[in-house]
Amino acid sequence: MRLPSLLVAMSVLAALSGLAFADEAKTPAPRSIAELDQRIGKSFQDSHIPDASVVLIEDGKVVVSKGYGLADVAAKVPVTTDTVFRAGSISKSIVGIAVMMLVEEGKIDLNAKLADVAPEIKFVNPWEATDPVRVVNLLEHTTGFDDIGFHHYLLAGDVPLLQAVQLYGPYRSRWKPGTYASYSNAPPVMAGYLVEKASGMSWAEFTRTRIFEPLGMTSAHWTLTPDIAGRISKSYSGTDASFEEPYVDIVGKPAGSLDITPIDLAKLALFLINRGSVNGRQLLKPESVAQIETTTTTIAARNGLTAGYGLGNYATATKKAVYRGHNGGIDGFAASYIYNAEHKAGAVMMINSGQSGAQKAMDEITAYLERDWPKPAVVEVKPEPGELEALAGYYQSITPRQAILAPLEHILSWTPVEVKNGALWINGTQRHEVGRRLFEKPDVAGPNVVFADGPEGPQLLTMLEADRRVPMYEMAVKGVGAALYVALLAFSLLYAVAWIVGLLRGRLAERGGVLVRLLPTLALVAPAALLGLLVMVLSDNTSGSITTLGTPSIMAQSLMYLSYSIPVLGGLALLSALIATNAPRWVRGFAILSAVLAFGVTAFLWPYGWIGLQTWV
Repeated sequence: MRLPSLLVAMSVLAALSGLAFADEAKTPAPRSIAELDQRIGKSFQDSHIPDASVVLIEDGKVVVSKGYGLADVAAKVPVTTDTVFRAGSISKSIVGIAVMMLVEEGKIDLNAKLADVAPEIKFVNPWEATDPVRVVNLLEHTTGFDDIGFHHYLLAGDVPLLQAVQLYGPYRSRWKPGTYASYSNAPPVMAGYLVEKASGMSWAEFTRTRIFEPLGMTSAHWTLTPDIAGRISKSYSGTDASFEEPYVDIVGKPAGSLDITPIDLAKLALFLINRGSVNGRQLLKPESVAQIETTTTTIAARNGLTAGYGLGNYATATKKAVYRGHNGGIDGFAASYIYNAEHKAGAVMMINSGQSGAQKAMDEITAYLERDWPKPAVVEVKPEPGELEALAGYYQSITPRQAILAPLEHILSWTPVEVKNGALWINGTQRHEVGRRLFEKPDVAGPNVVFADGPEGPQLLTMLEADRRVPMYEMAVKGVGAALYVALLAFSLLYAVAWIVGLLRGRLAERGGVLVRLLPTLALVAPAALLGLLVMVLSDNTSGSITTLGTPSIMAQSLMYLSYSIPVLGGLALLSALIATNAPRWVRGFAILSAVLAFGVTAFLWPYGWIGLQTWV
């Protein structure tokens, strides 16, 4: 999928990294379709979403299919039931179904080694002899591969899937495959290629003849074909949906290129609700659907968190139920489909703007669907003595979606785990223990966190993320270092005002000169500027951030030179302190301390590739 910015990508990851939990409604659930219609229509309007389309499923039937707003703002074209949207990563659900069809036919083995079935796909796995990359790892995001980079999102064209796989490389497992999950767009493309290889058909042909046509999904296409080109909605981004996004024909079709109407996407939900049956014809065995819905290859699953990310299908827990499905985002579009087979209910929502207000509308939809459902009983497990206290601490990710963004998480992201009044609290929310070190939020229908023992202590595991508890000594080093850096940076900026005045008055020459003051200040400013500029670019809610970071643009190259400047300025600051012997002792001491901090920042950033940072490769 091609997201409008990596910050959006990170927020999608956060939503997927555990079971997604809807907030408990502050108002009663809608009691009628008319009331629901009014509420979600207002949500779309308040969120400045130009065009949205919603499909509701109850009792195994579509009961609502309605559009809201304009598919083309400039031309004032209203959305209709025939309007086509881009489904983004929902495409991965099609991959899971396609693979399981061939598993049933004995043409694909989920446990087969990727190196055996597709030696033409090159990758590096340091643990291949004992923990090989298997086919199932491609679908459950447990290969350990990095997600595709900024420049990969800019690749366009209808190319063979093997070529797309090669273009998205190189690949290297960052941990043992089949241990941790981390969302990555390339492995589903590899799985799509395996479908082609095993079936002898192209990806487009296989999905059309084996899935789309039998399900009646006539609008489903992987490219912008002539028969849907005149029906596809335009898409928008920006805080007020003012920027029209271009249509990009991504090379990794199985990862996120599906174009479809919401009513046709609802047929996918109905297919899964009916456990692989459509119009009395069993296209997929019920046990194969169950396999699609079950996580098997992670440490989290082995410790009880099986309702997570399966084969292109993940769990979403609300107050009364656990839904399955997937979401997606591409070129300013956002989409989601959910279903609950037990209650034969579900929903599809597709919008032409990636605004966060869509979640409020989905919360209203799920509240309506489950308005009369019984609330599931929660059977809490009494923790063993000292168990909760042994889990307390601060946790940070060890499975970043993109390794290049790991410093942002390791600087800005901390997950506190506390014990208060005999209960465990994660990120300020109380959790109930419903299994051995398995926790869920109050008033929701399923767990989303499990703890397991790691090599250095407890690990907090969710559906698509693993966090380690940070040792106290590391916290102390990071805390003291950060406090000292902030204090010195603030002091250096304030002091700069004073010495600039002294410079203008000609009073610095006999007191060490300018460089012993300027260079330490620049050495302290450079890391903050690097972090600030990168966050600013990532915060751009349009495709501009991808273009900026995915090409050697002026900004991207500025970030590279700025990263190089950190150790260089540190060295120059130290040199200035040694040369300016007539400077006050405290000024030279400040220069030396600034240099030491610059070298410390360099030592922290170097392993992540941030010294000489090149975001476009």
